[in-house]
Amino acid sequence: MHGLTPDMLDINSPYYSWLEDLSLDIYTERSYFPNNPERMMSYYKQAGENQSLILLGIFDNATDKHIGNISFQEISWLSRRASVAYLLGDNSYANKGIITDAVMMMLYYGFNKLNFQRIFAGVSDLHEASKKVCFKAGLKQEGRLRNDLFRNGEFTDSILYAAIRDEWMKEHGKKALELFDINPSY
Repeated sequence: MHGLTPDMLDINSPYYSWLEDLSLDIYTERSYFPNNPERMMSYYKQAGENQSLILLGIFDNATDKHIGNISFQEISWLSRRASVAYLLGDNSYANKGIITDAVMMMLYYGFNKLNFQRIFAGVSDLHEASKKVCFKAGLKQEGRLRNDLFRNGEFTDSILYAAIRDEWMKEHGKKALELFDINPSY
């Protein structure tokens, strides 16, 4: 849980407010239940113990401000795969390519350090910005899950995107490596 600390879970923290902001969650299944401090702390503790989750904070390099999260979820160490998920909590950073860059860096990390063969994402068909992130980060559309998400009284499809290690590294690895301030040693 790099960069995320218990004090960021405080009811007055920006992170807490993101999880209360339903406008950030109209395309996901994250906030079916109201947020509260106990729920935040429980998630934080479980995330630290969960071997199938890697949760990282996204920070503004200039100010060290926490602006979002990115994670690998549903990790299968045996099959060498994971899903990537992301949240931009601070809308003042929207449309700047920050999430696309974070996804590319995360894929590079997943393929080169964690030895994943496949990294995938599921995105609501209604979430145009997230579909663009997947495309720009080099994930390829693989399929559609019909009526997969139920939000606001309606079903919507999920679009599946994925990247395969050798293909992605050949097409996007060099660009992703250039995003790191310090080249990774792996």
